[in-house]
Amino acid sequence: MQSLHSFCTQYEIPKTTVKRWLNDNGYDTSQGMTAEAVAAAKAHFRIEDPQPEPTEPALNPTVIEVGNHRGALALPNAPAAINLADYRGDVALTSFEPEDVDRFLSSCDGFLEAVEADYHQQQAITQRKAQQAAAVKAKVEQVKEASLVYKLRSESLALHNAAIDAQMQRDMSVLGKPQQPAESPQP
Repeated sequence: MQSLHSFCTQYEIPKTTVKRWLNDNGYDTSQGMTAEAVAAAKAHFRIEDPQPEPTEPALNPTVIEVGNHRGALALPNAPAAINLADYRGDVALTSFEPEDVDRFLSSCDGFLEAVEADYHQQQAITQRKAQQAAAVKAKVEQVKEASLVYKLRSESLALHNAAIDAQMQRDMSVLGKPQQPAESPQP
């Protein structure tokens, strides 16, 4: 169990904020904080305990006793750091970073999706244009037929009007001519 006070002091969070959240989420803090309550609070307030820095094990030199006719030898101290680049030679190992490869693959997927979507859009436009072309062709045929019918009707009416006009002219020309007496019948 950890006290609420020590938890809040350790992570520099206001005690009332932590207590309210724990109580609202069913954790009793009257006797301190259980391990479960500590874990829940850390998760909620996004607290991560610092990772201890790895320590290198101390190398103790090995002392070898050789008797009275020899001196003691100590192993040389191991270096604190070794740079493997010093041992690789002139040819460097190169490779792509996994994140770069993932970005490349993601870009390729995006390209493929865009190409497919654009193809479907072009296909839809082409189908619509084909339907419109068929509608235009049908309408042109209707216009041609209507034009021919109109021409025939107009010519027929023109001929009829010409006949009417000719008849009216013959009839009206009677006004200007003297009337001939009707021939009397011969006995």
